[in-house]
Parts: sequence; structure tokens; C-alpha cells
Amino acid sequence: MVLTEDDVYLDGLPDEVEVSIGTPLIEVARMLDEPIGDKEFRRGVRLLLEVGAEVAPRMPSELRDLFEELRLAMRGVPVH
Repeated sequence: MVLTEDDVYLDGLPDEVEVSIGTPLIEVARMLDEPIGDKEFRRGVRLLLEVGAEVAPRMPSELRDLFEELRLAMRGVPVH
């Protein structure tokens, strides 16, 4: 296994956050590397946002902000 900066970041999250978002986040990243249909990608992102919402209070603020930006982007709200 190659340890990347992303892995280090995930490993540094509170356990509950890492366990909740880890798999959906990996799947969404895989979808970006191996393009699939827009419908499937959106489904993966919605799942990530759903599980992220459950643990958002325990996320570091920068990660919580990124999830909020992603949520807004999925709704078509311009994100700066």
C-alpha cells in the first residue's frame, strides 16, 4: 500500500468521521479517475454527502466547509 497525503489526512480524522466517509470518498475519487455516467457519479456524491452530514459536527472545520461547498455545487449554487 502506498501512503499518500490523502491517506495521512484521512487517518488523522476522528475515527467516526474516517469510518463514515472513507469508503464513499474513495468511490467518488475512483469515479473521477474512471469516468462513468453522470447519474452514477451524482449518486456517489449524494451518498458521500449523506454520510458526511451525519458526522459533520465532528469534522475539522476545513473539511466541513468543503462538504458544504460540494453540497451547494450539487444544488447548482455557484461556489467561489
